[in-house]
Amino acid sequence: MTIEFSVAQARLGELIQEFSPIGELSNEAQTRFSFIDRLLTDCLGWTRESIKVEVYEQGERSDYECGCPRQLIVEAKKAAKSFAIPPRGKKASIKIKIRSLMDFNAETKAGIEQVHKYCQDRGVQIAALCNGPQLVVFLASRLDGVSPMDGDALVFDSYEAITHGFSTVFECLSQDGVQEKRLVNLLGGKSSGNLPSKLSTACLNYFDYKYSSAFQENIRNASSLVIEDIGRTVDLEKQFLKECYCESGPLTQYSLLGKNILSTRYAALFSKSETGSRVEEINPRKQKSKLSDKVLAEALARRPIVFLGDVGVGKTSFIKNLIQIDAAAEFGDSIFVYFDLGSKGALSQNTRDALLQQIESTLRSEYLVNLQDKKLLEDIYQVELAEFDNGFMAPLRDSQPTVFQQKRIEHIQSLISNRAEFLRNCLSKLAEIRKCQIVIVIDNADQRSVPVQNDAFVIAHELASTWNALVFLSLRPQTFHTSKRSGAVSAYPPKVFVISPPKLEDVIEKRLSFALRIAEGRLPVSNVRSLSMHVESLAILIKALQSSLRSNPELYEFIVNVSSGNVRVAIELISKFLGNPNVHTERIVQIFNESGDYRIPLHEFSKGGLLGDYAYYQEDASIAFNVFGIVYADKREHFLSLLILGYLACGDVNIHQADGFVSLDLILREIQTNGFTEEQVTAHLKRLTRKKLLETTERRLLETEQEVREVGMPDSFRITPLGAYHLKKWSYEFAFVEAMSFDTPIFDEVMHVTLLKRVNEQTLSARYERAVAFLNYLNSVWTGFSPKPYFNWAEKLLIGKESFDRVEKRLMDVDQLH
Repeated sequence: MTIEFSVAQARLGELIQEFSPIGELSNEAQTRFSFIDRLLTDCLGWTRESIKVEVYEQGERSDYECGCPRQLIVEAKKAAKSFAIPPRGKKASIKIKIRSLMDFNAETKAGIEQVHKYCQDRGVQIAALCNGPQLVVFLASRLDGVSPMDGDALVFDSYEAITHGFSTVFECLSQDGVQEKRLVNLLGGKSSGNLPSKLSTACLNYFDYKYSSAFQENIRNASSLVIEDIGRTVDLEKQFLKECYCESGPLTQYSLLGKNILSTRYAALFSKSETGSRVEEINPRKQKSKLSDKVLAEALARRPIVFLGDVGVGKTSFIKNLIQIDAAAEFGDSIFVYFDLGSKGALSQNTRDALLQQIESTLRSEYLVNLQDKKLLEDIYQVELAEFDNGFMAPLRDSQPTVFQQKRIEHIQSLISNRAEFLRNCLSKLAEIRKCQIVIVIDNADQRSVPVQNDAFVIAHELASTWNALVFLSLRPQTFHTSKRSGAVSAYPPKVFVISPPKLEDVIEKRLSFALRIAEGRLPVSNVRSLSMHVESLAILIKALQSSLRSNPELYEFIVNVSSGNVRVAIELISKFLGNPNVHTERIVQIFNESGDYRIPLHEFSKGGLLGDYAYYQEDASIAFNVFGIVYADKREHFLSLLILGYLACGDVNIHQADGFVSLDLILREIQTNGFTEEQVTAHLKRLTRKKLLETTERRLLETEQEVREVGMPDSFRITPLGAYHLKKWSYEFAFVEAMSFDTPIFDEVMHVTLLKRVNEQTLSARYERAVAFLNYLNSVWTGFSPKPYFNWAEKLLIGKESFDRVEKRLMDVDQLH
């Protein structure tokens, strides 16, 4: 609750006047009841609901914990026992070095250490000691790399001092002041401090692009054409849809997430305040008609049909398959306009002009309509021309026919000058003549900026309500909510339709089989045969990949989880493997030609996802996330991201949470028990969300700090398949650990020097030494933690042991050969 400073100051005077006569006779309980309780609530504005007393954790009990999540711990002492404060003079500052307080008096030291430990163990930054007339306040946890005991404390050692300095007390300890971090600003500890340098700063070629060989580059081009792009060509699109399109399928067996989360992919798309909002899932397999009655009802209500789906889930494929294959008979007789906002309109001044241009182009090229046809224009404007012919210009028809016709033409020109209205009339007239439906699809709006997306919403509304058209609009969930928050669709109906992803195993199998037919020449494509030599090699690589996928479930497990159900990412992972400069594709082809088989191991396949086209890990170019990365100068943060992931993946937590989402308050409360502050936990939640290891309610991506400041943090978070793969598999593998050793600040100077010894070497032995040394460093940091039921680093290391053993054996074999 917010309290006016003048009111708080008056209440403080009343409180001191009442308590001071009995203060010296009170015990700790009396001090708490008569003074501290009222100081916190009446004078500092803390609500009783936000204060917890006698909080018991890990065998210790704190007196007061304020805030949710907790932000201030107050330790009470009896008023009769004064804190011994070093002499300072009458005009001394209220700031005193904490070590001076501790060195001056043993009992004061014990009190400071007691409340400091509570704060450290419970992830609370602000600590206070109070016995009534004396108040000591300090930062028990700092994020700038400075030890809390090397900082300053604010000391008020009498009622007079508290009264005189109450503006500072109020600023730093009031509920609003604590939330605004006023004490942090006053005593320091706000910045992340100077983080130790990363190993990458000493690596000469760390940021260099890894160039492909001629063979790899040609394989890359061929695989990109045959696997990714071939289905987009006009001549093959229909056949591609027939053979490769997969409808929303059953839950995959390879996901590391629980089925309760997978089956509720689109849960919590709307905030809790939108009580009437809901989604309707479109599952074509369960419907006789691919457009359900509910979808058609939306269209008849003159509202655009909004399809929501995550990136790469197949929104465009769904619409194209619906129109060209499943409902070809129905849509074949319609006037169909497909507007790809992702690839068209980028050079136009606005979205509306781009759409109108697409309508004109479609009418001319697809329906052979002459938009200047005299009969068409007279049919469209029959009423308007009849009024003109019988209006005040009518006398000129016989007396000056040439002038009359000129004026009539000018009138028609004025009618068609309103481009949007003219095209609406054209479509309406054609639909009337052909007795068919107008269908307009606005696709890939989510690939454009927010203003363009807002325009797409408004235009779709206008088309559906005034053009008598069936309008489809495909968007990502976060696009929909961004536009709602901006006000563009604030009045938009709350019901939307969602498209769930297909079963990735089926998609990959069909795509590879289709690509193999092209590569082997069984499906002739002219622009592919010019790459005949490399297409033949590509066919061998596809066969090796198909065989490996069938025999090695780890590959599908990697693809399914790392792509998080995103078909586009899954296909890109395969394409990247086939043409990646980090993969020895020429050697694979050679071995396959010699033996007739090649089994692709997981560590070889995953290189594309981990390294991209670089020799070293680059966060922006990698699907992987450095879970050991830090934000503040606290080495314990190496495990913060993993602790968050572990907690959100914990079955005991999810069983009590709707659809796997865990509230922000619950996350903060739990992770604080590991000794991390609210700022640290929030910073890592944002990083994990931006790299898509977590997803939020309303599917906000927290891409900018400005968005977080304006809208606040989301209500809840849940782990994604990508996050689950990092937690349960990837983070302990040799290749992952070695890659992250370059990107992680090292607080141990001795270990940093050790890692520097072979920093510019990429031999297997150098990489192994680096990975083992980095693991040893992480092990030393972990000794400061207590294992949690949801995460224990020592147990997780066993997951990656086989990969380290494999490398060690390889090195031993090489030594024996020499």
